[in-house]
Formats: sequence, structure tokens, C-alpha cells
Amino acid sequence: MTVGQSAQHGPRWPGTVELNPIIATVTPFTRDHAVDTGALREYLGFLHRAGVPALFVNGTTGEFASLTVAERKKTLEHTRDQWPGHLIAHVGASAYGDAIDLLDHAHHHADAVAAIAPYFFAGPPDNGLHDYFGMLLARTELPMLLYNFPRHTQTPISPALLGTLAAEYPMLAGIKDSGGALDVTRAFTSTGLAVFSGSDSVATRVRELGVQGIVSGGGNPVPELPVRIAAALRTADEDAAARWQAVFDECRTLRHDSGLSDISFVKAALAERIPGFPVGVRSPLVTASDAESADIRTHLRHKVLPRILEGLQ
Repeated sequence: MTVGQSAQHGPRWPGTVELNPIIATVTPFTRDHAVDTGALREYLGFLHRAGVPALFVNGTTGEFASLTVAERKKTLEHTRDQWPGHLIAHVGASAYGDAIDLLDHAHHHADAVAAIAPYFFAGPPDNGLHDYFGMLLARTELPMLLYNFPRHTQTPISPALLGTLAAEYPMLAGIKDSGGALDVTRAFTSTGLAVFSGSDSVATRVRELGVQGIVSGGGNPVPELPVRIAAALRTADEDAAARWQAVFDECRTLRHDSGLSDISFVKAALAERIPGFPVGVRSPLVTASDAESADIRTHLRHKVLPRILEGLQ
């Protein structure tokens, strides 16, 4: 969900409204594993019709680590061509030169950027991370989020580092926290910057946690749910928010119980909402089998979508 007020130190996010959801997009592939721009267009239209106002492109859900720099640029360009709303481009990379290249490119196509800690270099000292992020923050012309996902990078971003960078670099707007530890999420809020949780489970708790909202990958096949939760929170309808969160939690449980990676599950589920949507993922991820896809789609069709499309029973 996007911030609707200025962070204490960072810049205001352009064109955003408090509590609106951010969807972390997937990257559809053709049968020969190229980026499928036709499927991307249909998918973006689906998200727009569901009322999603903001996207996080080329993030973990988008399989950015399996994309070349050229493919990440192509995906961003096609998304910008088709997307009328707010667009955050993830530009983080293990190689500093690649991150700079992606950042410079994003200046022409995005409203804001985000950068994950460099991966493979597990556990670098904070002063090394300070130098890395400082080089990006000194160069960016767009508001920037740091992206904390230590399960994948093995490099946590500390609240202390975020605060230090905030005092030095005015283009640092906040952080996307996918670490999963709510005490750390709360500590990030003490910096005065915008904080976005990567967990769908806290969609109704954003005010309690003091965060601006969530960035949802799991919401891709059911984007109406984070949109309706946000709308209920804005009107202080806590009962409605809780009911929609319960449906969202059911989707999270189905995703967890499937045994698939989150990305493989989300793509299989999207095929129920978008006819012909390609479910393939790039290695080392494994695409859902036909049987697994059928089970996911059947559950959505009979147990989840009726409540989304017709109202809670």
C-alpha cells in the first residue's frame, strides 16, 4: 500500500493515496522462456480493472534474479507503456554497475525505485552496505526505497543503517521490509521514513504497526482483496477489513499448503483469472504441474472467487 503523506526525512511519493495497495508483479514467459509481452499486457489490464493503483516491478515475485539486465529494462518499458498508475522499479543487483545501469534506465520509465542489498556477499558489514546504498542514493533522481529481504540476500538491513542513510540522503523515502520480524518492522518506523511490509498477513494491521501499507506478491491472483481491505480501512470499517483479510488468509494458506514456491503458485492461480496466462517459471524454480494447477484453480473457482466476485456469503 502506498504512502499518502511525506516521510519525516524522505521525499513524498508522487501520485499516491494513503493505504492504496502495491502489487509486486510477476513476469510471464513464453514457452521458449522469453518475456511474454502479450501476456504482460493482458495481466496489467487485469490488475488495473481490479483497482490496483501501484506496482512494484522486477522484484522477487517478478523473478528479477533470473532476468538479464536487458530483460528487466524491457519488462519495465512494456509495463510503463501499459500502466497508468504509480510504478516502482526495483533496480537492485549483485553487480554495482548493473544497479547503476538499471537506475539510470528507470529515471525514464518509473515514478520511484527500490534497491535490495547485494546478494551472494552474505553478511557484509554495515559500512560496506552504507557505501553501496550511498552510491545509489547519491545518483537517483527518483524517491528510493531500500528493500530488506534477508532470507534471500543473507544480508539484513538494520534500522540503524536506514536511519543513518536517511540523515545523509534526502532521496531515501523508506523501506520495503520482507524480513518477517514485526519487531524489526516497528523499529524501521522510528526513522520517520515510509515503511511497507512484504507480508499479506498484516494488511489490516498497518496502522497498528505504524507502517504505510503492504507490497503484495500473493495478491496477484486476487487483487480485489488488498484493494477492498484498504478501502475498508480508509472508511474505518474494521469488520469489512477483517472479513476480507480472512479470505486473503485463506489464499495464503492454500499457497503455503501447495508445496510450491510462491511464484509458481501465483502464476498457476493467475491462469484461473486470465485465460491462457502462462504459468512457467525459470529454473531453478519449478513450474506447477498440470495436476497442481488444476487443484489451485478449482479451489479458487469454487471457494474464493464467488466471495470476491459476488460478496461474502
